[in-house]
Amino acid sequence: MRKSMKLKFTSTLLILAALAGCSQPAATSTPAAGGKAAEPAAASTPSAAKKDPVTLRITYWAGSQLTVDKTNAVVELFQKAYPHIKVESEYYAGDAYWDKLNVQAASNSMPDVVRMDYSKITNYVNKNLLLPLDDYIQKKTINMEGVNPIHIDGAKFNNKVYGINIGNNALVSFYDPDVFAKAGVTPPTPNYTWEQYEKDLRTFKDKLGIYGDTHMSQTHFAVWLRQQGKKMYNTAQDGLGYEDDKVFVDFFEQQLRWQKEGLISPLGVELEVRGLEDGPFPKGQAAYGSLSYWSNHVDIMETQLKKKVGMAMYPGSGDGKGMYIKPSFFHSIAKSSKHPEEAALFIEFFTNNIDAAKSLNAYFGMPYHPAVLEGMKSSFSDTQKRVAEYLATVEKHSSLIDPPDPTAAVEVGKVFKNVSDEIFFEKTTPKQGAEKFRKEANAILAKKK
Repeated sequence: MRKSMKLKFTSTLLILAALAGCSQPAATSTPAAGGKAAEPAAASTPSAAKKDPVTLRITYWAGSQLTVDKTNAVVELFQKAYPHIKVESEYYAGDAYWDKLNVQAASNSMPDVVRMDYSKITNYVNKNLLLPLDDYIQKKTINMEGVNPIHIDGAKFNNKVYGINIGNNALVSFYDPDVFAKAGVTPPTPNYTWEQYEKDLRTFKDKLGIYGDTHMSQTHFAVWLRQQGKKMYNTAQDGLGYEDDKVFVDFFEQQLRWQKEGLISPLGVELEVRGLEDGPFPKGQAAYGSLSYWSNHVDIMETQLKKKVGMAMYPGSGDGKGMYIKPSFFHSIAKSSKHPEEAALFIEFFTNNIDAAKSLNAYFGMPYHPAVLEGMKSSFSDTQKRVAEYLATVEKHSSLIDPPDPTAAVEVGKVFKNVSDEIFFEKTTPKQGAEKFRKEANAILAKKK
């Protein structure tokens, strides 16, 4: 799903944020939270064959053949479980997906089940194009019993749910346990502080002569703001979400300290990063890998380093404010759907059926329903088990993800990076950079609103 290209450190986030994304009988039901198996859906019984045939349309974004294959495998399992329902799939890559969906929305011909990205769902809800799913959740057509609300509320608008998360990821700082052992540094715990992080960076340099980590990006700044009860954007999304520029200044002043002491990799090195497999950490040149990595990137890190790596939350996350769970995609039902009940059955199957989960093998992110995780244990690899454990830790020490970014966020991000470069190359001070970022970002946000 990723294209290989030379990246400047400024745009690395765009690649790193890309998500990566055996059996019981096909009609396996999701057990309820207490562990007791739920009653099989009516459509999985022999009488289902007597139901009137239904053709269900689904659409999704696919940047690789593997995405198509994974989705098709679940579709086949679903059609076996519900023989009266025929599923017709369509998919597109890149912007073509959203272009096509916009055309269908304009002509009131959207497919029944629509795969939504977190950054896009607000727009479709605001245009009244999606169906609230609360009734289907209440009657357990879509079974969310026992699920932590943090996995549901990301698609809740005006107290109504408009999408079901199909898999989770979280930001992560990878670390090399062998390097930590050689340096005599204790691996980070949930209560790891920024002060201890800085001390450890110094220890890695003094004892081993290696970099502790890399410079931090806007992704880290957003978490830094959350840790202090602030947000990148205000509620109206027509301006920045914090008033005191001290939070900006502090974020950059500590990095300048690390930079001047040689505790983090030089900016010139980071400017040459070409992709996930590249950079100081996967090359074994740094103790930490915090380059806007996500939990589903662990396989790449371990393949590059040829050993297990550790996974830790960002420093300062112990109070539960900064970190968050990121839905990979949502499944939504078009408001124009003529078969919303069958669409809800498909979403339930894709999200909670054990066979479907095993077929997907966490490709779209880690499942989160307690019963599905329990049912998947026997098929998880050692790496997947550790990812599940990490996500459980994040879940305990996180708050609800911020609302999707405004449309002007791309332009704001460019300003942030330009200002960051000026600060790191010492062409301007953090205080001057804070003022410049505020002025330019607010102007962009006010204009685009």
